[in-house]
Formats: sequence, structure tokens, C-alpha cells
Amino acid sequence: MPEIVGYPGMRIVHVADSFAPDVGGIESQVEALARQQTADGHDVSVITAVGDDADLPLDVHRGLRTRWLTVAFPWLNHRMVAEVLNDRQIDVVHAHFTVISPIAIYVVRAASKRGIPVAVTVHSVWWKVAIATRVSSMAFFGPSRMRAVYSGVSSMVAGHIARTLPKAGPVSVLPNLVDVQWWAPHGPTRATATPVLRLMLVGRLKKRKHIDGFIDILARARALVPADTRVQVDIVGEGPRRDDLQEQIGRLGLTDWVTLLGHRDPTQIRDLLHACDLFVAPSRQEAFGIAALEARGAGVPVVGYSYTGVADFIEHDVEGLLVADEVDLVTTLAKLFVDHSHVDALRRSTRDRPASVTRADAMAATYRLYRRAQAMYPGRKQTLAPED
Repeated sequence: MPEIVGYPGMRIVHVADSFAPDVGGIESQVEALARQQTADGHDVSVITAVGDDADLPLDVHRGLRTRWLTVAFPWLNHRMVAEVLNDRQIDVVHAHFTVISPIAIYVVRAASKRGIPVAVTVHSVWWKVAIATRVSSMAFFGPSRMRAVYSGVSSMVAGHIARTLPKAGPVSVLPNLVDVQWWAPHGPTRATATPVLRLMLVGRLKKRKHIDGFIDILARARALVPADTRVQVDIVGEGPRRDDLQEQIGRLGLTDWVTLLGHRDPTQIRDLLHACDLFVAPSRQEAFGIAALEARGAGVPVVGYSYTGVADFIEHDVEGLLVADEVDLVTTLAKLFVDHSHVDALRRSTRDRPASVTRADAMAATYRLYRRAQAMYPGRKQTLAPED
């Protein structure tokens, strides 16, 4: 993001139930946002329910060490929350909602009572978040409303919020921060030089990532192509379902096609992406798709579902292919397995076209959201968020 010359800086408080040392998309995004805003010259703090410490160059205020107490009884962190919100004037509280967010809900309500502008970003599929938020709000805190402006990490999530909360006003799209330039390839686009088509997936080996569903789809696609078709699928990530997935791969006769690579660091993932032909985003409930945007930044076309957050940055048949359902994904993959010229065309157009979502775009959208939150309190003395 361009330097904000002479800008005095805001007092920003982020709140997220999950944070480092926990590992995941929302944790990495909140940390990245806090770090970037600190670098921009803002005074940034983070409130989280995660009591375990992490060595971070950030001002982090942590909840109870016993996690289940924090989830079940978020008001037990009343003193910690009050100390942060009452310490000095805050220009905006930025709350990050996922499916279960009792601490974030509690802080939003506490900030609203104090007349502090609040911005909410939803990081998960909204209908799940909406149900959990309504239940927890009523069960724990009573029927009073939270005063906030809302955003979703993709157009899909923002649309869900708008339909669920029609009186909430405009819902912004606040994309996740991905440094697409860091992922970019170097050197000329290579053709698919070998008969082996290389696919890649990146994600935690958890049920909600639908990697088991993708393996089933892969077996169905294989049945549609000649027996000598050669495909290499690398799945990067660790998680509780690794043994189940390995058993599934063997049972479906895919051991010569699929390899579970386990954990890899970002530099290793980037190198793997630069050597592959296609990236698959298999989740049918992908609110955004951080790994998919990283792949797209690396010049790798993405195959994903048209109704997920991936559609915000993948143009169909230019930067990848967007499919309607599992049947469509089966037939699409089968065609690509034998039509390498189509894959080559997608790879060239992906590398030639600048990514439509950048880190600068995400930061600009964040500060616009803050201005909307601050506009709810026109008489309040505050440091305003920077304009584009």
C-alpha cells in the first residue's frame, strides 16, 4: 500500500476469537492486517480468546488460559476487555467473525455501549455464522443489538449478510490480504513439456475442506480418460484426516496419481506452484480462498466452484475454470487431463493478466470500511481512517 505521508495514525483494536499460535486462515489474516496497519503508522492492539502466548511484535490481549471457559463464558474476560476499551480513545474496533465468535460478539457489544465505531468482517460462510451469532447473542447477552457496519471477505459472503441483515445497511467486500507479487513466477511461461499433468491442492486436512470429496471426484474423472493418462496430484497440508485420506487414496486405486506431501512452508509451496499446471480449490463452502489466490498470483490457473469466494478473482476460462457442481468438476477435469493445449492456454492467460485482488486493494477496502463505521458517530472526536 502507498505510504500515508504525514498521517497521524489511528487507534485500532482487532478482536478475533482465534489467533496465533493457532494456525488457520482467519488467524493469519488478522495478524497480517495488524502488522500492516502497524507498519502504516497506526496504534494497533488485538483482543483474542486464545490464552496461549505467541512471540509476536504486536500488542495482544489474551483471554483465559482455559479455552472452553472463554467460549462458554466470554464475559469472564470483562476486566481484560474493559482495560483495553477504556485505556484511551479508540478510533475503531474491527471484529472478525467466524462460525463461533463469543469473544468478538462480547467486545462488539461492549464497544457499542461505549460509543466506539465498530466494523465487522465475516470470514466464514455467513449462514453458519448468522445462526451461531444469533444463538450466542441471545443466550449469552440478551436481545440488544450490536451497532456496527458489516463486511464479508468475498462477494458471496457479503451477499449472504445483506440478505440476512437487510437493515444493516450496505455490506462491503473486504478481501483477505495476499501479497500476490511475492507469489509471482519468474521467467517465461513454459509449455506442458511432459505427458504428466501436474495438479496441486493446499489446505488443512479437515472435513470442511472437502478433500475427501475431491479424491472421489478424481477417481470418477479417471474412469473417463484413457488408461495410460498420466496425472500427478500433490496435496499440501496436514490435519486430523490424513490417515483417512491415505486409506481412501489406496482404496480407490489412486496411489500412482495422488501424493500427500504434508506441511510445507510458503517458499516451498511457491516453488511447487511454479512447477505445476493447475490448482484445484475443492471446498464447496470456500468463503474466500487464500490458497487459491496465492496460486493465481503464482500464475497457476485455478479450478473451483462458481458460487464460492474464488469467483471474485478467477475469471472463467481466463484465469482458470469455474464449475457449477461436482458433476461439472468431474467432466471438466477429465477434459483437461487429455487436452493439455487448453491447460497451456489457461496458464499463459493467467500469467499475462494482473491479479484483480491485491494487498493494496484489501488495505484500501479496510480503511473505507473504517470510515463507514466512524460516520455512524459524526459528533465524535476521532482520528479518521485515510481515504484512497
